[in-house]
Amino acid sequence: MIVTDVDNIIYKGFVVVGTIPGDSDDNCYEIDLIRTKQYGDSYFTLTEYEIKSIELDPDKENLCESE
Repeated sequence: MIVTDVDNIIYKGFVVVGTIPGDSDDNCYEIDLIRTKQYGDSYFTLTEYEIKSIELDPDKENLCESE
């Protein structure tokens, strides 16, 4: 995924967890990313209020398709 935050910082990584408001400490949607340039293999959480846009990474489009 390519996620841009409200400060226009771009994170490219994999979404490993999506959290709904009832399960979130801040009572909002959250996603956890992994394997970003900024955080490597550490988990990084963004809330719905911090996210400006989310899109699929076109370089990873066929990642799950079998050959």
